[in-house]
Amino acid sequence: MTAHASTPPTASSIVRVLNEEVRHYYRWCTPSTLVDQERIEDFYASDVSISAGFFGTLVDHTGVFGEAERFAAAAQGADRTMFSVHGSTGSNFVVLRMLALERPDALVLVARNCHHSVVNAIKGYGLDFRFLPTPYDAEFEAVLPPSAAEATAALRRYPEALAVVYTSPTYEGLCADTRAIAACVHEASSHAMVFVDEAWGGHLHFHPALPQSAMDAGADVAVQSTHKLAGGLQQTGLIHWREARVDSELMEEAFREYVTTSPSYHLLASADAAVRALAANGRSALGACIARTDALKQALRTRLPRLGHLDDAPCVAAGDDHVAAVDRVKTTVSLSGYGLSGFTVAAALVEHGIVVEKAGINTLTFITTFQLEAAAVEATVTALETVLAGAELAAGETKRMPANPFRAIDDRPVMHPYHARRYAKAIGQEVPLDAAVGRVAAEEVEVYPPGIPIVLEGFRVSEDAVRYLREARDLGGAIVARDTSLATLRVL
Repeated sequence: MTAHASTPPTASSIVRVLNEEVRHYYRWCTPSTLVDQERIEDFYASDVSISAGFFGTLVDHTGVFGEAERFAAAAQGADRTMFSVHGSTGSNFVVLRMLALERPDALVLVARNCHHSVVNAIKGYGLDFRFLPTPYDAEFEAVLPPSAAEATAALRRYPEALAVVYTSPTYEGLCADTRAIAACVHEASSHAMVFVDEAWGGHLHFHPALPQSAMDAGADVAVQSTHKLAGGLQQTGLIHWREARVDSELMEEAFREYVTTSPSYHLLASADAAVRALAANGRSALGACIARTDALKQALRTRLPRLGHLDDAPCVAAGDDHVAAVDRVKTTVSLSGYGLSGFTVAAALVEHGIVVEKAGINTLTFITTFQLEAAAVEATVTALETVLAGAELAAGETKRMPANPFRAIDDRPVMHPYHARRYAKAIGQEVPLDAAVGRVAAEEVEVYPPGIPIVLEGFRVSEDAVRYLREARDLGGAIVARDTSLATLRVL
């Protein structure tokens, strides 16, 4: 038999980008990985599956996995903790499934700042829901967390509600008064749970200058993305809960239903190592991040005074009851004094080697990661000076921002989103975007990030939502929809 020379494989473009390009950017974005956490020595040689069950398995919480969960629960002040390799998106599905297992017809009260994974889990499990009010800061494009008074009023109206669900911190770093919300909910109801999507708050517990974590503030359930600001690799997350109101058996059942049977042990190891590193040295590591964030904000205020700062917004500075505190490792600025959009500025910054976490019509959000170098501050401010040079509006002039695009989604749908989507094929039609105003939507549309639905099945389409979506599309925002061009929208 003639021997044939092996043909070298085609080079992977993904491998090339990760090996050769990513390191050349200052990344004010996730993941925020702890530099001194314990690391796997050989990623490929040590890859292993559930077949090697001699050191335990994830789904039954045995061996090294059970040990890691117990450590994380103790470190974060929870009764129980489970690890996730699906990020907070998957963890939200697990928690909502737990609620559906407890009561298939359960009603949940949901804040409008919730991620689409919460809404999609509600749709998928057939849960009933009502939205809480929608406070909004137009300049910073920020949906605010609910207040304790709003949660209490909703529970009075719907005393059968099984849970109050909201995001805190928000994408911009705004934190709800979870201590007040939990106290009010627990006083008003003997069974209702406070469920916090704390994807952006896995680090809060580990530094006294940061807002209280959900578990510390009395929440019943919290999900965290370890990769966001708590030191782990992408996709890693934690589900924490207190057992007084949460049925651990149902939570475990929901977890078994959802979790992959082939989890990456490398990701699980990263989450475990990150928690242990934060428990040991979190105060020092986060202190450095806070100091670097302060340096960035001070430089921006001094050298680019036309930028607006979320720290100065009325919802923060005036003691609004929706916002108890702000995450001090995040920086959100508005471009109201400039003739450029956040999307345009973010794209231009990439050309200068700078990556921001989130851009909007009028905003930029930076997160100070553990691995970010000190030189990133000067490089970023200098790049912004270059990009914004000559783009200032006339003195006293500011951009006019679209009104609240989330407001028109009322507290309850015309038709449950599940049914709206189901009937879309039979009684739906695709119409031009303007013609959809006032009609009942049969699809979900959002700008990503932040991943909060603006148009939602079963709810009427508002003129403000259409105006915001069109402007975001025209300025370069990423539209998530059936038709990303927004030429048409599917309605009933």
